[in-house]
Amino acid sequence: MRDVVIRRAEISDIPEVVEIEECSFNVPWPDFLFKAHLSNPGFLVYEKEKILGYVIVGTSEDRSTSHLQSIAVHRDCRRQGIASKLLNWCIDLAKLYGFKRMMLEVREKNIDAQSFYSDNGFKVEGRVDGYYLDDNAIVMGKDI
Repeated sequence: MRDVVIRRAEISDIPEVVEIEECSFNVPWPDFLFKAHLSNPGFLVYEKEKILGYVIVGTSEDRSTSHLQSIAVHRDCRRQGIASKLLNWCIDLAKLYGFKRMMLEVREKNIDAQSFYSDNGFKVEGRVDGYYLDDNAIVMGKDI
């Protein structure tokens, strides 16, 4: 069995990333959105024989705040530390690029995800009504 690898996403990864997305969210991103992020250095996948999780962190031109846009782990592989490893890699990557903060939006109804982010040092900074098609967003941030 191959060792675990965290690496930049490639076009050939998109079908597995979409599969993870579809089993993770009620309103999943379509494949073209993932393809649009392929040039983003913060689009990483966690691979062990197959893709088990992914994360996308966006950048801003002023290099002050990075944006955790999406993170998900295949339903069969959750609660094994994969999301934490991906998140920490992205935090390290954001620091390398000179960012001082990371922010994200999470569904208001997704208490488990909010707890995950809180456990990783993110604090609630606000709320956006109607941010998602099916829910409001809780905005969370962290100095990195």
